[in-house]
Amino acid sequence: MAATVDCDRDADGVAVLRWPGPTFTPDVWESLGARIEACLADPGIAGVVLAPTGEGGFGELDLQWLHGAAQGPREALQAVVDRAAALAARIDASRKPFAAAITGDARGVALELVLACHCRIGAQGAGYTVGFTDMRYGLPPMLGTSPRLSARIGREAAAKLLRDATALTPSAALKAGLVDKLVPAALVVATASRWVVLAAAQRSQKPAEAAIAAAASPVPDVAFQAAAREFVDVARGPVAQDMVRTLGLSVAAANRLTSRPVGFATRVFKRVGVLGAGLMGSGIALVCARAGTDVVMLDMSQESAQRGLDALTKQEASGVAAGRLDAAESQATLARIRPTSNYEALDGVDIVVEAVFEDREVKANATRQAEAVAGPRALFATNTSTLPITGLALASQRPGQFIGLHFFSPVPRMPLLEIIRGRDTSDETLAHAMDFARAIGKTPIVVNDARGFYTTRVVMAYQAEAFDMLAQGADPDVIEAGGVASGMPVPPLALSDAVALDLIHQINLQAARDLGADYEFTPGYAMVGRMVEQEGRKGKKTGAGFYDYAPDGTRSFWPQLREYASAGARTEMSVADARDRLIAAQALETVLCLEEGVITDPSQCDVGAILGWGFAPWTGGPLSWIDRMGVQACVARCDALSQRYGSARLKPPAALRRLAERGTSVYAAGWPLK
Repeated sequence: MAATVDCDRDADGVAVLRWPGPTFTPDVWESLGARIEACLADPGIAGVVLAPTGEGGFGELDLQWLHGAAQGPREALQAVVDRAAALAARIDASRKPFAAAITGDARGVALELVLACHCRIGAQGAGYTVGFTDMRYGLPPMLGTSPRLSARIGREAAAKLLRDATALTPSAALKAGLVDKLVPAALVVATASRWVVLAAAQRSQKPAEAAIAAAASPVPDVAFQAAAREFVDVARGPVAQDMVRTLGLSVAAANRLTSRPVGFATRVFKRVGVLGAGLMGSGIALVCARAGTDVVMLDMSQESAQRGLDALTKQEASGVAAGRLDAAESQATLARIRPTSNYEALDGVDIVVEAVFEDREVKANATRQAEAVAGPRALFATNTSTLPITGLALASQRPGQFIGLHFFSPVPRMPLLEIIRGRDTSDETLAHAMDFARAIGKTPIVVNDARGFYTTRVVMAYQAEAFDMLAQGADPDVIEAGGVASGMPVPPLALSDAVALDLIHQINLQAARDLGADYEFTPGYAMVGRMVEQEGRKGKKTGAGFYDYAPDGTRSFWPQLREYASAGARTEMSVADARDRLIAAQALETVLCLEEGVITDPSQCDVGAILGWGFAPWTGGPLSWIDRMGVQACVARCDALSQRYGSARLKPPAALRRLAERGTSVYAAGWPLK
C-alpha cells in the first residue's frame, strides 16, 4: 500500500502536511511532491507547514530500499533522488512560506528536507535529536544541502556539522542554527502555522522582495543536480553499500532482537542493581537511569558509592552546559540513582549487573552476597571483558539466570552490548537479557562463552600483531601509520598504552595459569611482559609505555623502544603492509570465532566490530572487508604477508580456505561451516 501524505487546512489558509513514516520511500516522495505542487497551485493556500504524524519524528531514509536500489539500474535510483532533490529546491525557492514543525527526530534526509523550509520550529526538552546521521552510512547529503546550509550558518560551521554526523539535542540544534526557535511541544505546529501566516502577509505586502528572494535561492538547479548525481555515485559504491548493510540494516536487525529466543514474554525492568561505582559501574548506572529505571549503585563503602554519584553529577552538569543534555531530564536521571554500601538495598531488583574488579574471587564474593538478597526472579549479569562466564557462574546458586553483559567504555557513549551465554544460561535468561539491552538503548550481539568472547579476542589480535611487529624490529612509526591508514580510531600501540600494558600482561598471565602447557607467549607478548616487569612501563596511566607522556599531554615514542623490543633486529615494512597486517589479523580472528561457533552470524560480527572497538567503518566490518576483497584474493594476500613476515596469526583459517575453494563469500556461507 502506497504511503499517503495527509493535508489539513486551517482557517488562515495554512496547509499542514503530515506523512506516516517511519521511512522515506519513493512512495513518500511522490505523495509529498504531489501535495506540495497542489498547495503551490492553490491560491487559497497561504503557505505550508511540514510536520510528522502525531508527536513522532519525520522518519529517515529507507535503507532497505536504498540498499536494493543501489544494486539495480542506476537510472531508477537516479530518478527517485532527482525528484527528491528537485522537491527540496522547489520548497526553497517557493514564494509561499514553508515552515517545519519538529516534534521528533529530524535526522539525515529528513533534516535536509526541513532545512529547505524557510523556518524551523522545534519542541523544547529532550527526547529527540537533529543531525546529518546519514553520513554514518557513508552517504553524502542528497538534497543539495551543503550550499543551502553554508548560506545559512557559514561554510566552516556547515562542513563540521555535515562531516561529524552528530545527532544534536534540541538546544544544541538551536545553538548550531539548525532550528530557529524552541517552544513547548504542544505549541509547535500552531507556532509554525502562525509564522507562515505572518510571513505570507509580509510577502503579499512586498511582492517585489518576495520575488527577488525566491529567485535568489542559495541552491541553483545545477547545484542540486550535482548533489543528486554525487549521492547516487556514492550510494552505488562498495564503501556505502557495506556501511549501509552493517550500520544500517544489520544494526536495525540487532535492535529488533531478531535472534531473541522465542516463547518468552518481554520482560520489563523497573529496578536495577549495579555492583561497583567506578568508571564502568557508574556508567552502567547512568544509562539505566536515563532509560527511566530506578538504580541501586552499590560499592564497598557509602563514601565510595557517593563518589561515583558525584562524578556522574559533574559529568551531567558538563553535558547540560554544553547543550548536549536537557537540565530537567538530567536532574531526573540523577535522582533515580541511589548510592549505597548495603547489599540489602538489592531486595526487589529485576537484574543485578556486577561491575567490580576483574578478579574471579572478587566477582564470586559479590555474586554470593547479591544473590542472597535479590529476589528469586532476578537476573545476574557480570560485566567482564575476558573471564569466561561459565567459570564465574560457579559462584551462583542460580546458574541458569547467570549471564555475561560486556559493556564498553565509556558506557554512556558506546552503543554496543556483548551478551555472553554461559554453558548453563537458559533461553529465558538470554531473551530477558536482550530485553534489558533494548530497554537501556544498547545494540546487542549474542556470543557463546569462550576466553575473550568475541570482541576482546579480536581487538587483542590487532594489538598482538602490532606487538609482534615491534618484536621483529619494525619501525614503531610505520606500525602506527598502518593503524591510521586502516581507518582504526586509535593506532595499536597508543591504544595499548591507553588500555594499560600491565592489564594486558595480567590477562596473559591469567591465561597462562588457566591453560597451562597449552599456552605459549608470543614474542610480542613476551616483550610487553618485560616492559612491565623489568622497566615499569605500564602505559599511559603512569606516563610510560610504548610512548613517554609529558605533563602537557603530548607524547613521543620511548627513545629505546625499537632497540629494546627487538634486541637490535630490524625489519623493513611498508605502511601498506602494516595496514593490511593489522586489518587481516582482526578479520582472520573473526573467521576463527565463526569457525569455532563463538559467534554464528556474520552480520553480528561486523556490527560488534564497528560499534564495539571502532573497527574501520569504511570496510563495513572485518567480514565485509574479506568479501569485498574476495575470499580467494584475501587468502592469497594473507598467505603472502604470513610468509614474508613469519606471522602465524596471518595464516588463513581452514574455513576461509574452504570458502576460497568453493568460490563463495563469508556472508553467503552457513555458519558453523559444513
